[in-house]
Parts: sequence; structure tokens; C-alpha cells
Amino acid sequence: MDLTHGSVLLGDRELLADVPMYINTGGNYVRWGGCLHLNKQISELLNGSDYSIRLRDGRLGDIRIRKVVNTNGALHVEILFEGLGELAGSQQNSA
Repeated sequence: MDLTHGSVLLGDRELLADVPMYINTGGNYVRWGGCLHLNKQISELLNGSDYSIRLRDGRLGDIRIRKVVNTNGALHVEILFEGLGELAGSQQNSA
């Protein structure tokens, strides 16, 4: 998994900006997934299951939240997601 940062979108609205996330592409951008690392309060903004992400390097993709894992005494959460469709766009710099 590669560490990067990006935005979480709901439609055209940016819910979260510059969020650390890990992306696993498995060698292609058709089957991919990853996880977001958030504090508990911020994670409560995500109350549905389907969103979009825009990575710092310009790639854009739709995601479905699969699981929310409480970590560090429930102060932080790890939100596991799977990609829906293709992770598309340029890949200039993945960090």
C-alpha cells in the first residue's frame, strides 16, 4: 500500500481535505482499495457508504466504505474502503 493524501468528496462537495490514506492498486487501477486514517470526530462526517476520492496526484475514483476500525483507544479510526470502477487520472507524484 502506498501512503498519499487526498480529498473525500460527496458529489461535488469536498467533505475532507488533505486526508492521509493508503491506496493498494495491486498493479492496476481497475481493482483497488485502501484506508483512510482519521480522528473520531472527523470520521463522523462520513455517515454513508459511497464517496469519491481525489488524490494529491490528480487521480479520482469512487469508493465504498467496507469497515470502520477503532484504534488508539477509539480516538482514531481506520476506514477501510474498496474502489468502485477505475482509479483514473494522472499519476505525477504519489506522495
